[in-house]
Amino acid sequence: MDPGRANELLSYGIGVLRGQNIIARAPIRLQIALILLDTLKEEGAWWQVKILEFWIHRAQKEEFWP
Repeated sequence: MDPGRANELLSYGIGVLRGQNIIARAPIRLQIALILLDTLKEEGAWWQVKILEFWIHRAQKEEFWP
């Protein structure tokens, strides 16, 4: 995967967690981000994986949930 595409997936995943790109309950948004994380891992985008893992951790602490 080229770095541009990996960065697009990272940006989309962060937006999903923050509730900007999708209208869904928080656990569903978290699940979508985890799927994106697996995709980035499979493609070897290690830097984007680290950043998305950080945002997922924040979401698991319910930082973005109403």
